[in-house]
Amino acid sequence: MTGNFPKELDKTDMKILELLQENCKMSISKIAKEVGRGISAVHSRIKALERAEVIKQYTAVLDPVKMGRSVLAIILITIRYRIPGKEEVLSQREFCREIAHHPLVQDVHVLSGEFDVLLKVRARSIDEMNGFIVDFLRGIPAVDKTLTMFAMDSYLETLEFRNL
Repeated sequence: MTGNFPKELDKTDMKILELLQENCKMSISKIAKEVGRGISAVHSRIKALERAEVIKQYTAVLDPVKMGRSVLAIILITIRYRIPGKEEVLSQREFCREIAHHPLVQDVHVLSGEFDVLLKVRARSIDEMNGFIVDFLRGIPAVDKTLTMFAMDSYLETLEFRNL
């Protein structure tokens, strides 16, 4: 079962989700035709998927290069859980929530293993990325160390679930 969604997703739900991933502006009548169901039934299913937050949002996918954000870095971070001079232990979740607000940050993930956090960051230039890493990120007392990897080329970036 998916979270608090009241039922298992069936083949019709999966097909609706697949179609909306391909084109979130597709009309309900076209979706209904594609899945072989009535318009009101498809509308009800979509509303139920939205209420259950299976569908979290409808969005436009922007080309990062055309938006002037051609520099992509994956940054691994090790966190100091005890900051010198402070008694409380740092919350990894709180750190991630705070860093997620920076406008260059696209993804924030908590990791297992040697590093604690993974960031996906897009900048306009190496200088802007350098400012983010050196001035902003390394200026946070909780950041112990970072490992930055620049993407030389990108072959797949997607939010889609494939092969539904």
